[in-house]
Amino acid sequence: SGYYDGTTFHRNMKNFMIQGGDPAGTGKGGESIWGGHFDDEFHHHNTHNQRGIISMANKGPNTNRSQFFITYERQPHLNNVYTAFGKVIGGWEVLDQMERLPVQGKKNRPVNPPVIQRVTIHANPLADEGIVYQTKGGPPEKVQ
Repeated sequence: SGYYDGTTFHRNMKNFMIQGGDPAGTGKGGESIWGGHFDDEFHHHNTHNQRGIISMANKGPNTNRSQFFITYERQPHLNNVYTAFGKVIGGWEVLDQMERLPVQGKKNRPVNPPVIQRVTIHANPLADEGIVYQTKGGPPEKVQ
């Protein structure tokens, strides 16, 4: 949809993650495609088990909007707290460069924030396997 085109990463923490997805660039904004918050969606195959995992940022349970983060390392303590929904499949040198960016202040704001030019979704393996998330009550199930 182009929602993320031209947005910046507003928080960067070495050995942890880089966060973006707020069109205002402040770290306080952003809306989901549904208008408000949406529920967490956890699946045992989607974990923070490696560098480059993409997850929803939130302010607590079921408060996902448009902000997301990309991990710099394995972060198992984030499992079942933040919805992991994707992973980086190329451009590792860019992720390396972003991790090294200088930051300022207690909120770890990049001095020169990286800008998302555009987002490309290459595949949705869960959808390809017919897995549908239930957001209100129960585990994911396969579509028959």
